[in-house]
Amino acid sequence: MTPDQLRALLEEVAAQAARTGDLPDEAEAGPPAGLVFRPAETRAAGVVADWVTPVAQRWAPRLDLGPRDLARVLAQGLTLQKPVAAVEVAPSGLIALTLEDSARSEIVARVIEDQDHYALGAGAQRDEIVEAPGSRPADDPVRGAQLSHARLCRIIRNAEAAGVDRRPSARLAELTHVGERQLLVALADLPQRLERHAGDEVQQRRAVTDLAALADAWDHPVRPLAVGAHPAPIHGARLLLADAVRIVLRNGLTRLGAAAPERM
Repeated sequence: MTPDQLRALLEEVAAQAARTGDLPDEAEAGPPAGLVFRPAETRAAGVVADWVTPVAQRWAPRLDLGPRDLARVLAQGLTLQKPVAAVEVAPSGLIALTLEDSARSEIVARVIEDQDHYALGAGAQRDEIVEAPGSRPADDPVRGAQLSHARLCRIIRNAEAAGVDRRPSARLAELTHVGERQLLVALADLPQRLERHAGDEVQQRRAVTDLAALADAWDHPVRPLAVGAHPAPIHGARLLLADAVRIVLRNGLTRLGAAAPERM
């Protein structure tokens, strides 16, 4: 799910609570404009949630409520929504949301279907950019993202050579390891993050290189490791994930004015 879809879900919950009297009538108009959901920060013990929202802290004063009281009502409604697996409310009113595995992984199909436009910006067209080999210094963070893109291209080539298929029926909901969850949420968040920092070259570059770092940390096998073994459904799901991350890195590099080489 994308941040826009999560916002729509929250608006639906708030409107329902207003109609039943659990929230003031003003809540039916929806939360304040601006960023609502952002990826949850990871901890040493692993991912605790997928997304967090401080919306109750910003919205509560307008509704004459305490942030935690508003957060509890919103959380109660969110737990009843089909895409939501769990909701937590912090004492500050911060809401942490964990999605169902199928809802989290649907971003893969969205990226692949819109691969010529996803994360490029409204009305932007993808152009092939060519750079001379070695034109970027070794410590250039953009070069690190280019290396990550080339690594994914190699992973995809090797998986296809081993007989792994990109089947639409792949069990994407099986992408549940911590690194896979992080990648799925980062894919969904990147367009929002890039738009939020439009015109800020440093933050734009950081958004793309952060995704590349997550891709480099993901090391689950995309093809059978034993000679003669047949690909399993999870290999097909991981191949689609690798392809989606490759697409978004390519488009992010294009947005930075950098090439996305398939070999380096």
